[in-house]
Formats: sequence, structure tokens, C-alpha cells
Amino acid sequence: ALGLGLGLLPRARLSRPALLLLGALTCYAGWTALSLTWTDSTERTFGELTRVIDYLGLVALIASVLDRHTWRAAAAGLMFGALAVCVLSVWSRLAPAGFPADAAGAAFRIDRLSYPFGYWNTAGAWGAMSAALALSWSAHDTVSVRRALALALAPVAGTMTYLSYSRSGVGAIALAVLLLPAVSRNRLTAVIHTVIAVGATGFAVLAVRGAPEIARATGTAGAANVVGALVFGGAGCAAVALLTRRTKTDRWRMPSAIARRIAVIAAVPIVLAAAGLGPHFAGQAWHSFKKTGIVKQTDNPTSRLTTLSGSRYDIWDVALNGFSAKPVTGTGAGTFEFLWNRHQRSGEFVRNAHSVWFENLAELGLPGLVFIVSVVAMGGWLAVMTRLKARRSVTAGVATAAIVAFSVYLVTASVDWMWQSTAITVLAFGGVAVLSPRLGGPRPRLRWPVRGALLILAVGAGLVQIPLLLATLDVRHSQTAAAAGDTPAALSWARDAISQAPWDASAHMQRGLVLESQGKLDQAAKDIGQAISHEKTDFAGWIVLARIDTERGRYETALQDRAQARKLRTRGQVFQLSPSFGKF
Repeated sequence: ALGLGLGLLPRARLSRPALLLLGALTCYAGWTALSLTWTDSTERTFGELTRVIDYLGLVALIASVLDRHTWRAAAAGLMFGALAVCVLSVWSRLAPAGFPADAAGAAFRIDRLSYPFGYWNTAGAWGAMSAALALSWSAHDTVSVRRALALALAPVAGTMTYLSYSRSGVGAIALAVLLLPAVSRNRLTAVIHTVIAVGATGFAVLAVRGAPEIARATGTAGAANVVGALVFGGAGCAAVALLTRRTKTDRWRMPSAIARRIAVIAAVPIVLAAAGLGPHFAGQAWHSFKKTGIVKQTDNPTSRLTTLSGSRYDIWDVALNGFSAKPVTGTGAGTFEFLWNRHQRSGEFVRNAHSVWFENLAELGLPGLVFIVSVVAMGGWLAVMTRLKARRSVTAGVATAAIVAFSVYLVTASVDWMWQSTAITVLAFGGVAVLSPRLGGPRPRLRWPVRGALLILAVGAGLVQIPLLLATLDVRHSQTAAAAGDTPAALSWARDAISQAPWDASAHMQRGLVLESQGKLDQAAKDIGQAISHEKTDFAGWIVLARIDTERGRYETALQDRAQARKLRTRGQVFQLSPSFGKF
């Protein structure tokens, strides 16, 4: 807003694809905001609205502060920043004493790498995207040091994905390996670099498998061997990157006629194999996918990579059924958890639909799906247009990196909640946004009416997020004070939260719990009732109200509260743990 007001931004005229991407994000944000009029939870929909506004602001900021002289440097910084995160992630497994405790791993009793995101599939997706960025840069960069360093760090990114034991992450890396040569300008160099990087990653993976404590996150024995494998493999990758630069393989081009013949020859056995074996394996895969159940941990942590079973089929089926019930509006952004609770097939806790497409269908209806597809399409178009118009090798490399990394993101977002894992989405759309100045024109001179309107939008986008932010912080302060036994402070913080966002169900719930702990049951019941009024389809308020009514001696009312709670979460474990609740 300050840059717009002083006329310092934008630094370059935004390209048509960039403007369309911003327009698609604006439309998506508008439809999300409109869902506040029918949502099952104002609090959660408001939270999703702020998320979309942040993504919109991120793209606008990057596109505004860069110009034709700085965008390549920004892209390089984004790529090396992503690889630095990979180094930290792998190092957290090799030397865990220097990092925070893995709360997710301890809670779920799993051995999958999740640092620094708190979720293993996010770590797998980040590693896959970073590997795609590194391979693309190394195949096109004309600066030897950057070229060698990018390829040297690619095995670290691959090892990060392996240690996450993420099926979507491994599949995303496979997609990157196949897509990179097709999109690259320097195809021969890309193939050579990909082969050496895959080999170096495999060498590191063998070192991990030879160190059971590292593979299972039970200790650090064998860490030196893994480090040695990564250093040795990275050095080999760097040497190959320098060699391809020195031998000028970037300039080698295969005649189109020969390339087409090779493609046909290579495609024939693949097509025959797919025709002969495809139906059989497809049937097995579909049967495995429909088989609901949590993948059990075994002595071999990679065993989960050989099965498609899980809970995705049930989750997506519930999402489609929810869309069928409300095809135009959905239940409101951020409310899939309530839909799942009412129609769940198991007692598993699920907050998101584990697919950006199914989630938008369930929460925002068909318009929501159209808008999110438009956002993705405009982002992809920006990257593709940059690649088609690239004249320099570095420009082609940056565009190739954006295309491949964005494709990897779409794969992972299709099977998991990567849209809500904001770091992944920031990396994906940030990589696309840096391309905007390449297609744009010289710096525009905006007139005051236009500049003023943009300034108002920028300030408004920031201010609209403040109430929920302050209320969330106040609730957390209240919870901390309550855990420490400071009830007066906990009550004060809860009151502040309600004053910041009166429609926040969590704030009313927190004050009700604090009042209950003080024995003020009538006041507590009133606050819990307020929380229920803001989230009518959430079972949590009803189960807490059942407890308070029990404490007040209103047993019949408590039974009714419990029945309503069970209706809203049909297979909740809380009901399985209290089978004798109704026997007074």
C-alpha cells in the first residue's frame, strides 16, 4: 500500500497472464467471501478468506516489486531458499538434538520426516518441488557456480522426499523426471543431469536403508554414512554440471526427424505394455484404493509405498455426496470437517478433503471449482507463455522450473491438503509470480484515481484480516493461562477474543470452558450456546453442553445434547468411550 501510494509500485507493467491470475484469485476470494452468507461456520470461512487474500497479496507483491532486471535473481533466491529448507529438513533427521521435538511423529508414533512443516506429505511435496527446481536450473544456468550448486543439492531434496515416505511425493518426483526433458530447452543436458541426480539420490537412499536408526527415526547411528553419501553424490553431481557446461552440451540439438523416430520407437513398447498389463494393474490399484484403512507401520518403512489403501476413497465420496446435496453453494469454505463428521465412514478425524478439487466442490459448489481451476489455469498459462517466449537459456530454465514445480504442486494438491499447507502453495505460486516481469512492459505511470483505488484495496485486504488474527491470539493466550492455572487471566483473554470477533465460535467456546472451570455453569452454558449458534453443525459444542447440563443436574437435557452431538458426528470415538453415558 505504501509503495502504491508513493508511486514506487509497480516496478513493471503487469502482463496479461499475470493480470488474469490476479483476477482469478480475486474472483475466488469474492466467492469465498460470499459464502459467509450461508456457511456452517463464519469463523472457519473467514479463516479461508484470509488465506486466499494472502495468496492474492503474495502474487501481487512479487509481480509489483520485480522488474525485467531483477526477476531472474528473485527466481534464483526462491530456488536456493527451497533447497536450504531441504538441507535443514534432512539434517533434522541426522542430528535431531539440534532441532525441536517432532510433535507430529510423537503423537502419531510414526517414523516419517515432517520437519519443518509438521506434516510428512508436505515435506515430501516440498522435496519433490525443490528437486524439480534444482534440475531445471542446473540444465539451463550459464553461471557455473549456481549450476553446480543446484545439481549438487538435488539429491538432498530427493532424500527428503524419501524420508517422508510419501506416496504422493514419490509420484511427484517421477512426474518431474518425466516432464523435465519434455519442457526443457536443453534436453540432452536435462537428461544427463537427471540421470546423475537420480543415481546420487539412490546412493543416499541406500545409505539411509543401511542405517535403521536413521530410517526409523530412533537414533543417529549411521548418520555419518548418510552425510558421506550425500556429500559424495553431491560432489559427483557438481562435477557433471561443470562438465556439461564445459563441453557445451546445452547447445547440442537433435534433429527433429531423428527425435520423432526415437519417440515413436520408445513409445511402441510402452503402449503395448500398457494395453496388455494396464487393465490388470489398474484393477488391482483401484481395489487397493477402495480398501479403507490406516497403513500399518512395519519394519520396512517403505512398505506403504506399495499400496494405495487409506481413507481417500471414503473422504472423496463424502465430498461428492456433499456437493450433490448443495451443488451451487456448498457448505461454506473451511467447513468440510463438519460434513465429514455427519457422514463419516470411520472414526478418523478429518478436517480437509485431501484434494483441492473435491474440497472446493463440497465447500463452495460448482462455482468454487470453476474459480480454483481458473486460478490454476492462469498460473500455468503465465509459466507456459514465459517458456514459449524465452530467448535466453536462463529464462527458459526459470520458466521450465516454474512449469515442472507447479505441475508437481498440482499433483500433490490433488491428493492432499496442500492448498492449506501454505508453505507449499507459496512456493508454487511464488515461482510462477516471479515470471510476470518477463512478459510485462516498462514501468507504468498510474494516475491518482487508479493508484488510490489500488491503495484502498491493499489496505482493506490487510485490515479485514485483523479481527480474526487478534481473536486467535487472544484465545491462545487464554488457553495458555488456563493451563497454567491462572483462571482470571484466562477469562480476561477470552473476553478480549470475543470483543475482537463476536462471531468467533472458538472465542465463545473458550470463555465457556473457563467459566465452567470456575463453577459458573449457567454463564458457561450461555457461552457454549453462543458457540453452537455460530457453528450449528459442529458436534463439539453440543458434547460440552451435555457435560455442563450434567453438572447442573439436568440429565434429560444432557441426554438430548448428547444425542444431537452424536447426530453431528456419527462415529465419534468420544461416544464409543462412554457407552454407559445414558444409564443413570
